[in-house]
Amino acid sequence: MSKQQIFLILVFLTFSVSCYNNNDKLIIASVNEKKLLLSEVTKEMPKEIEDSTFFIDQYMNLWIRKQLMIYHAEINLNSDLLDYETQISEYRSSLLIYAYQQELINQNFDTSISLKEVSHYYNIYKEDFKLFKNIFKGRYIVLDKSAPKLKSFEKWYKSEDPKDLERLADYCNQFAKEYYLSDTSWQYFSRINNKLPKLINEEEYFLKNTKSIWFEDIQYRHYIYIKNYQIKGSVSPLTLESEKIRNVLLNKNKIQYLKQLEDELYQNALDLKKIKIY
Repeated sequence: MSKQQIFLILVFLTFSVSCYNNNDKLIIASVNEKKLLLSEVTKEMPKEIEDSTFFIDQYMNLWIRKQLMIYHAEINLNSDLLDYETQISEYRSSLLIYAYQQELINQNFDTSISLKEVSHYYNIYKEDFKLFKNIFKGRYIVLDKSAPKLKSFEKWYKSEDPKDLERLADYCNQFAKEYYLSDTSWQYFSRINNKLPKLINEEEYFLKNTKSIWFEDIQYRHYIYIKNYQIKGSVSPLTLESEKIRNVLLNKNKIQYLKQLEDELYQNALDLKKIKIY
């Protein structure tokens, strides 16, 4: 058994006894003027630990290495140390302010953004919202080629008749491998294109010249019905941009809220004569 291990065992035994005497000043290591107290180590020690001696040993060694690095950094960075200390101080201040702001936001900030606010923002900046991909409203269904009643299905999937749409939904629920029937919502056409047996390279031409079509591979048929479309570069619809706009407005409101709190704190400090300007 090494001297260090014997020392650690003695330290731990001493600690066990000293607990009854509230001895919080037992030093177990030092580097130059810095001292490591046993009480500091035990505060970090997990409650359920099999080998407390090993934990103390590891903690002490890491602490010693860290203190040596700090000591030599302070010596060798003497000329730049003031700059580093200023940066550290500013970083600490920024962290404290940020944490306080987040706490205020979590407790009191109203995160609700109305549809009216979103629509108003969209109408003002509509020309700034450009599509970066082609979008469409329509249906997409994948069926096994052996599925029943394909002739009836091929009528239903491109119909606008409410009864046919009911039959289509029921049929897809029973037989489709995959389907998307929400033809009132915009979606990026690339999401469908990437699932097809063969990629459509000219999406714009396809959307402009296709109403309904199907593609097939060895086992499945992929049916597409295009109800409406918009080409990339055109103005993006509100429904696709609403979440982005909501986040923009939310961040704007947060900035205003924090600025207002800052102004109130400043005014209160002035009223209480806690600020002196010389």
